[in-house]
Amino acid sequence: MPEMLNNQVAIITGGGRGIGRAISEIYAREGCRVNLISRTSKELEETAEFIRNRYNAVTKTYVLDIKDEKKVTSMVNSVYNDFGRIDILVNAASVLGPIGPLVEIDSKEWLNAIHTNLGGLFFSIKSVLPYMQNQNNGLVINFSGGGAVLPNPYFDSYSVCKAATVRITENLAIELEEYGIIVCAIAPGGVNTRMFEEIIMAGKEKMKRDIWQGFLERKKTGGDSLDNPRDLALYIAINRGKELNGRVISAKWDNWKEISSYKQEILSSDIYTMRRIKPEDRGYDW
Repeated sequence: MPEMLNNQVAIITGGGRGIGRAISEIYAREGCRVNLISRTSKELEETAEFIRNRYNAVTKTYVLDIKDEKKVTSMVNSVYNDFGRIDILVNAASVLGPIGPLVEIDSKEWLNAIHTNLGGLFFSIKSVLPYMQNQNNGLVINFSGGGAVLPNPYFDSYSVCKAATVRITENLAIELEEYGIIVCAIAPGGVNTRMFEEIIMAGKEKMKRDIWQGFLERKKTGGDSLDNPRDLALYIAINRGKELNGRVISAKWDNWKEISSYKQEILSSDIYTMRRIKPEDRGYDW
């Protein structure tokens, strides 16, 4: 069976662990040449070695902090110089940021999370766009969730970043449509990654009892499957339909395997977008 991403080139931030690693592996399995980005050299090299040994895939690693624009730009230029194209950007890197009541939050920690989660996203996208625009083709996958469309109290910095990710996703989908570039976002669900371990380590004192109990239950059950966001990222990379452009797709709740069957309904509506709810939407006439 032919590999479905044969010879395509992907950049995956946060590619050394968690969801980013899972996507790196499945892309490599399908013939993609993957470039993994992380701040942690050991994780990157372990992931790259696993991918090379298992899939015999071309894999390169870059140790850098995505909030450093010069290093991000240099990395993207290096990827292009190596392969002559960039087909996919997956923005899976993010930090949790400070947890707790806003009045108790350290301002520098808050702003550092904003700089990493939004600044890093911005730098990565901005750096790949000249190449994708020149190709008249490309795919950008962002990650929302974590309070993007629903309140996520005590995780204010993180959820603010994820809400902003939804908006930049839809903005860019419109801006870049003429270049054939698809921009969409995945809500991965409650996957128990390293970030979840940080929440547990922070302790119950940082949040209300019912929220803490929810995290304890998630720890007990093991959380949502990592396979869901991984497989959705592969589906998007293979299909790239216009019905995905500017949309936020839930890996857990949406029937994304059948999404192309509803292309016209999605394109003619605001389904899978974030919108203000008006009184008439709830049956009121005021």
